[in-house]
Amino acid sequence: MTSRRTLLLGAAGSVLGARLLSGCDTATETSSTPSTVSPLLTTTTATPSSTSSAPTTSPPPTSPAPTTDAASTALQGADFGPIDSFVERTNGEAFAVWEDGATIHDWYRTDASYTRDIASSQKSIVSLLVGRAVGDGLVSLDTPIDDVLGGRWTPSGQSSGITVEHLLAMSSGLDDRREVVAPPGESWIYSGAFDALFDVLTTITGRELNEVAQEWLFGPAGASNSVFYDRPAGLAAPVGLRSTVPDLLGIGQLVLDGGPPGLAAGWLDQSFAASQAFNCSYGLLWWLNGQASFMLPGRDVQFPGMVVPTAPASLVAALGKDDQKLYIVPEHRLVVARLGGRAVPSSKAARSPFDVGLWELLSALRN
Repeated sequence: MTSRRTLLLGAAGSVLGARLLSGCDTATETSSTPSTVSPLLTTTTATPSSTSSAPTTSPPPTSPAPTTDAASTALQGADFGPIDSFVERTNGEAFAVWEDGATIHDWYRTDASYTRDIASSQKSIVSLLVGRAVGDGLVSLDTPIDDVLGGRWTPSGQSSGITVEHLLAMSSGLDDRREVVAPPGESWIYSGAFDALFDVLTTITGRELNEVAQEWLFGPAGASNSVFYDRPAGLAAPVGLRSTVPDLLGIGQLVLDGGPPGLAAGWLDQSFAASQAFNCSYGLLWWLNGQASFMLPGRDVQFPGMVVPTAPASLVAALGKDDQKLYIVPEHRLVVARLGGRAVPSSKAARSPFDVGLWELLSALRN
């Protein structure tokens, strides 16, 4: 009998209908708004260990070819020294910026091959895979999970009414252990229950997860070093995703270009709009800037303002624990990625002081 682990991951892994709701308004401020960052995040004169500030029309390794000339970019010739210093002293290992399809700047403590588990940033990757499954007619947002996995995919078997959309929007009412803590659609609970979508993808395709991801997303994005793998026991989700900064940039660029082949029509528009009325800054497994309020994992409270007030309002992001980041700014054709250790002690899941500090520096370069 084929094990769940084998079906999900394959050989490579074993080696290692959203809609904008009326209650969700955009923030009054629609441009980058500088804010005070903590002393730990302010710029110092530390010397970067490695930089390569000159723009180039060559993409990162294994990434798609650039779509425009770097000469047209707003960040060409900018002094990234303060940002390199910031990334280095906040435990960064890999950082890079693409603008208009060209590598504007990169910084690596060692080199571009640095790879690690991208934590909850993988959720946004899963959203793209589900979007392709919807495009192929294999599933829809309204499909009940019970129809795909049967009625025993939660420990108590109380899964009736939970749909694909609920898992994408974090409105399933399930906690990390897939225990029912609220009726579906009546709350926003950030949890690892989204990982049922891995089982949905392998069940509806009859294929291993890495095989599906390679054909549908990693291949088109040139993300040859990205691989789903079996995490050690005890983590929130049993499947993790290892990736590199160049791979994340390739995925981000693919999103800017309209998404991978076969993506359901309008999927990105749906993904980048509020998916429920509770956390207006959360789409279909993507974080959204530019909204009037936001909620954070583990906090049943709405905070006023944008998730990252120093960033452009149009920013969408894949945010992972301990500051694994993929930022996309469609209006500027901008993709930024960061991998490494926890940036500051207060960094946990999703938003952290690192986001605010980094985008204060990036926004200053554009101005």
